[in-house]
Amino acid sequence: MKTKLMHLFPLFLLIVLVAGCVAPVAPAAPAAPAAEQAGNGYANVDVLVDTAWVKAHLSDANVRLLDIGGNPDGYNSGHLPGARFVNLGDLTNPEDSTRGQILTQDQLSAVMSQLGIANDDTLVLYDASRNLLSARAFWVLKYYQHAGDLYLYNGGSTKWAADGEELVTEVPTVEATTYVAADPDPNIRTTGEYVLEHLDDPNTAVCDTRGPGEFAGTDVRSERGGHIPGAVNLDWSITVNEDGTFKDAAFLTDLYAKAGFTPDKDVITYCQTGVRGAHTWFVLKELLGFPNVRNYDGSWEEWGNDASKPVES
Repeated sequence: MKTKLMHLFPLFLLIVLVAGCVAPVAPAAPAAPAAEQAGNGYANVDVLVDTAWVKAHLSDANVRLLDIGGNPDGYNSGHLPGARFVNLGDLTNPEDSTRGQILTQDQLSAVMSQLGIANDDTLVLYDASRNLLSARAFWVLKYYQHAGDLYLYNGGSTKWAADGEELVTEVPTVEATTYVAADPDPNIRTTGEYVLEHLDDPNTAVCDTRGPGEFAGTDVRSERGGHIPGAVNLDWSITVNEDGTFKDAAFLTDLYAKAGFTPDKDVITYCQTGVRGAHTWFVLKELLGFPNVRNYDGSWEEWGNDASKPVES
């Protein structure tokens, strides 16, 4: 018996030595966001996160949840644990003559610094408005090329509650940072002059994301009613389910294709002040993977109040 053990000892020693040479396993990286989104066929499944992902990363040191709202009342009545409130109005420029225009680079730097956000933080945006406000905030941060990961919690606080999770009223303590917004990305935002120059371009398609009444000119919210000539009306809300989540890629692709919006076109989205337009931008650019989508930020607020611009109704 002793002889057999002596024969096995070199093999045992070899196993020990090899094991000692193997590098230690690194800590696991955060799980890929929104595993359930893969089944929806989106071109970019990583841009959305679900309830399970949010719960798993609530305590991550560099993850910041931003509750995007129109006023603090909804936030104060209940929000996701640790979430910080961002008034969508604070992401606009009060000095711009056109209402609702995106804030400046310096203004965004000040807002994010006050919120205690670092340039490399992972940001998870959500709202209680079927992703409408958070998609606009997402577009703003994409425009100024936020360096950290940027996600949208699909369905927001509505989905959080529907999944049986508790909303809280505790407001987190925030320590100010020095956030520096990057240079803007001109490829995702456009102007009225650009739209005017491309009205007769067969490679450009204009998507009016407002309601049918606004498009037809019966619901007038500027000096003039109607729509940009050649625009096709697809109300932004068609793209979301009752629980606030986005509809699947097959539905969305078919919806936009039937209206003439395909990935080979340069698409311009607009609404009244660029909020609904940003939501449709998110659907086309981030979920369906269209390469060239621009949100006309001035939208009908600018176009409808400019008598020199052509109008159809």
